[in-house]
Amino acid sequence: MVKKIIFLVCTVLFLGSSVYALEGDVKDIMSSKIHKALIVIKDKNETTEQKAQKIFDMFDEAFDYNLMARLSVGSRVWRGLSDEQKKSYTDTFVSLLKQSFIEKLKLYNDQDIVIKDFIKTKQKRAKLDTELVGKKDTIKIDYKFYLSKKRGWLIYDVVVADVSIIQSYRKQFSDLLNNMSFDEFLKKIKEVDTEDKKQ
Repeated sequence: MVKKIIFLVCTVLFLGSSVYALEGDVKDIMSSKIHKALIVIKDKNETTEQKAQKIFDMFDEAFDYNLMARLSVGSRVWRGLSDEQKKSYTDTFVSLLKQSFIEKLKLYNDQDIVIKDFIKTKQKRAKLDTELVGKKDTIKIDYKFYLSKKRGWLIYDVVVADVSIIQSYRKQFSDLLNNMSFDEFLKKIKEVDTEDKKQ
């Protein structure tokens, strides 16, 4: 079950879209972008890595990776880091996300994504309810957004079957940080990232 949730999180994380639009347009934009991403994924003439890179090129701008990195370690840890540590960690965190997506992309099995409702939860917070529909089951997915002054609506978390990708990373990282310094932690996750890329 855990592997299944990780796969679903990684899949939907990069099937998001550029949503610099009015609220009423978000559903339409998401539908269009997801449709294009699914076409890329189903193309049998390209490698998994080529497909993944196309998706990254299409959708990187929709995510606030800096905020996601900060949330994954928590404000207390983040405030104590130097600018160099913050940059190094953010780069490694994004690389881990993308490498995990590349690995899990191989498990894709003709699932489809159905767009449901775009709901404003607070003045500058919103969520887009979607469903990942497979042959045997349907999984509820919530994209969590905040409204950036410069970049519009940006995704900062994805919740799959009530599992938050940010909270999942934060729990894992918190356990590590309780037993080592930040530099030791950063070295460790860089080693994990390097090993993942070799496989």
